[in-house]
Amino acid sequence: MDIEEVGALLYWCEGSKREDDRRVEFVNSDPKMVAVFMKYIRAKGVDEGRLRIRLGIHVQDNERECKKYWMGVTGLSDSNFISTVVKGHSLCRKPLPHGTVTIRYNSLALLREIKNEISVMAEGLAQC
Repeated sequence: MDIEEVGALLYWCEGSKREDDRRVEFVNSDPKMVAVFMKYIRAKGVDEGRLRIRLGIHVQDNERECKKYWMGVTGLSDSNFISTVVKGHSLCRKPLPHGTVTIRYNSLALLREIKNEISVMAEGLAQC
């Protein structure tokens, strides 16, 4: 599989498909999955200055450390990060160590392009 196929598959599983939002939006907590999605979105030639990252953390998490971690994973700068969503204490015994990251890119055209890739891939897989 090439990065186009892997990226489309990741978005099919973890991305928002709502056209009302007029944006590409991918949410995950797995750093490898996020890094692969970033490679995919960069292959699309996006303007990285328009990428927005939102963290989702719990009150016990250190926001600065989480942001630094995700900056390393995504290769983006502090200016790409928008407000962090802070939830109450996690009831989980092993909460996510760095929270979740939401990658947003406002482009209905790109969303439709990705959805088309997914559709073509799904058709091919369904015929197997």
